[in-house]
Amino acid sequence: MSSLKDIKNRIKSVRNIQQITKAMKMVAASRIRKAEDQLKAARPYADKLKEVVFDLTSGMDEVLHPLMEVRPVKNVAILVVSSDKGLCGAYNNNLLKMAWKELDETPPHKLVAVGSKVVKYLARRGVKPDEARINWEPQFDMAQEYANLLTDWFVSGEVDQVVVYYTQAVTSMTQEPVREVILPLQKEGLDQEAGAIPYEFEPSADAALNVLLPRYVRNVIFRILMESKVAELAARLKAMSNATDNADKLADELTLQFFRLRQEAITTEILEICSGAEALAASR
Repeated sequence: MSSLKDIKNRIKSVRNIQQITKAMKMVAASRIRKAEDQLKAARPYADKLKEVVFDLTSGMDEVLHPLMEVRPVKNVAILVVSSDKGLCGAYNNNLLKMAWKELDETPPHKLVAVGSKVVKYLARRGVKPDEARINWEPQFDMAQEYANLLTDWFVSGEVDQVVVYYTQAVTSMTQEPVREVILPLQKEGLDQEAGAIPYEFEPSADAALNVLLPRYVRNVIFRILMESKVAELAARLKAMSNATDNADKLADELTLQFFRLRQEAITTEILEICSGAEALAASR
């Protein structure tokens, strides 16, 4: 049985951990609000860009741009976006298990890893990605860099399809790993706006596509990075909230156990004193 001192030390340790998880919960809550605001601010531009691209491509049967060319899938490029830090529940585990199933069964021709968790996960399995990045934040420069890399691979014919694995924040309490094909761009995937306003393009729709489609790919990757960051922070907020509540519950249980043991010790001492007093009185 634990001594009173041991239980007291455990209560102190649990309370200290609770302070840490509470602070991490507050940090995650503050950061997720900022990330959600950035994601919402980027949506109007993304929606309008998607509408314009659909207006350009609808009603045209032929392939208008190399990024829309559908080929037999022989070589695949896979981008996996994970977090750099842990303490976010099953966020990384669910994503990496889902991605590894495809990576193990059909190894990709090109592999890009974003986040230290996926880099370490692949290293433990002897897999070296073609490109890797850690300590990342969702930024347009980063999205542009990966958009250029992936589109170069696709347009050159080095890969026939580009797939992204990331985690989407369905709600503030639910995160879901997602597999999304971003290249080739398909017209049915752009059909989101019914009855869109017609546009006139100068000098031509083809020239406009040469400008708009690379921007659209960059915007898709930026959205994926933002979704991943929001989902990570939501998962960490949930995990730290649960950890704080569990620490409080454990500390209360330990405190109750401490008082019980102390009461037993006091009762035992009283009985010993009474027994000693009775023995002295009987010996006189």
